[in-house]
Amino acid sequence: MDPVKELEGFDAGQQLAVIKKLGGKEVKDALLSGDVTVEIKKVHKKLFDKHGRRIPENLKAKVRDAVPGYRQLDQPKLDEGADFAKRILRLHECLGIDTEITAEWLKAETERLLAVIKGNARIANILNGVYLPIVLPKFTTDGFGNELNLYMDGIKNSYIKTFSGRWFGNHRRNSLVNGKIKIVDESRHYQLIGRMKQGPVIGLHFPSSLQGFSIPASREQMSTLPEGFILSGMDTPIAIIMYPDVLVHGNAPGLELAAFMWENHNHYFFNFWAYDNSLEFGGRDIEVHDDDSYSSGLLFLG
Repeated sequence: MDPVKELEGFDAGQQLAVIKKLGGKEVKDALLSGDVTVEIKKVHKKLFDKHGRRIPENLKAKVRDAVPGYRQLDQPKLDEGADFAKRILRLHECLGIDTEITAEWLKAETERLLAVIKGNARIANILNGVYLPIVLPKFTTDGFGNELNLYMDGIKNSYIKTFSGRWFGNHRRNSLVNGKIKIVDESRHYQLIGRMKQGPVIGLHFPSSLQGFSIPASREQMSTLPEGFILSGMDTPIAIIMYPDVLVHGNAPGLELAAFMWENHNHYFFNFWAYDNSLEFGGRDIEVHDDDSYSSGLLFLG
């Protein structure tokens, strides 16, 4: 083939850019002399940025830029078995249950899930954000609306125990009944519900990976996430019970349950918001909500 024709479509600037990508003049000279070769590999785009936040790409719904350090969460210590035992004990005491999950079991499963994430370059950056190992109990009621109401009681116990003098307000107790709260199809949340009906489920909860994403954007981005990720719903209340010190202090972001909608109103969603003296659970209309002080969460089950 004519070498001149092979370069058609490459202007001088593009040719220079390719040389720089290869490593500049020294690499170019080594290539020409035959001392080195170049291997071309397809690059898989990263799905999360250096802060552990989902990179929005080609979304129709609104996303606001998250400001680093604004309403930021801190990663809790999770090095020893005692760290996991403390969190499990809080869950059991505040919900009045025994999942039969041990600290050793939770620690081992956490390490397995972390290894899966680290082994996938596309999603590994999510670990730059906060991650929380959680235990979702086996269903004990006849529906997830009733189950959520039980979790709200657990949140109240955990929150008041952690923050003396504060109070928890559940403003949607009557909405959390069977037939009133629905799962959004694109959330993949039915996968989690199915597993919870069989027994307790261990997963990694990422509370701020979608900070600044509107509810429609949080739902829309699920189509490009690999299997194993589920949009948060049931897992967020459990995470609050186990980690109130991390998730619901006075300067924490609001936490959205983007996997749920109320009845057939796709515009209405549920959320938690922590103040200096209280934690409240309520709901808002999607049309008036686009705020980088809120975040939907992601659950990773591997």
